[in-house]
Amino acid sequence: MIPLILHLIVPMFFYTGVSSLLFLNFKLSALTSAALSSILCTPFLYLLYRRDQRERSKPTISKKLYGSLWYILLFGAALCVFGNEIVAITRLDYLSPAYEEAKKAIYTPPVLMQIGAAGILIPIAEEFIFRGLCFAALRDRLSFLKSALISAALFGIYHGNLPQGVYAFIIGIALAWLYEVSHTLLAPILLHISANLLSLLITNTAMGTLLVGRENGTAMAVTAILSFLVSIFSAMRIYRKNQLKEDLV
Repeated sequence: MIPLILHLIVPMFFYTGVSSLLFLNFKLSALTSAALSSILCTPFLYLLYRRDQRERSKPTISKKLYGSLWYILLFGAALCVFGNEIVAITRLDYLSPAYEEAKKAIYTPPVLMQIGAAGILIPIAEEFIFRGLCFAALRDRLSFLKSALISAALFGIYHGNLPQGVYAFIIGIALAWLYEVSHTLLAPILLHISANLLSLLITNTAMGTLLVGRENGTAMAVTAILSFLVSIFSAMRIYRKNQLKEDLV
């Protein structure tokens, strides 16, 4: 039980603790603090992850995607649209004042900072924490479904507000599945980056109005359904390619 708690709690608090110290002591923005925390913590998280994988019979440090790259990126983009539409349709943003503060923290800095921090650096650190350490530790003891649900729920709670929490839970389930299927942390890292970069594009351009800024519930529902179908298609292609990989091994 103690090793499981260490895998679930310590990496998350270590990462957020470093970010909080930078924010409070150096008067940096929340996004800049999180980006620097990612840079400082990721090497430590990688070493911890690597040590864990060496103890498993089937290491998952491989960088091979076996032809799935474009489907992974498409999967992330489609999930981003689907998650944003679900939040927009259910009006969850109106139920969470903390969501507005989170949006300001992410989208107020310059766009290049948003891309580097929220689009790339933070997803890498979060994948080491929530999939590489948290989900993997749960998966050693529980079924895939239970492990995915618990790790995705922790991922959602970690975001600190209802709209982002629901969005992160949806994405978290897909990230856990992708990690399970691909046997490499690179796959969920790329999916996470793809989803975050598209989310930044949606927010910083007119695309946001087209996708989630409408008042037409029917149009939003259709977009949600279409993006969900694209997600399913991408997942099926990824699964197929990874099955072919297993047949060749």
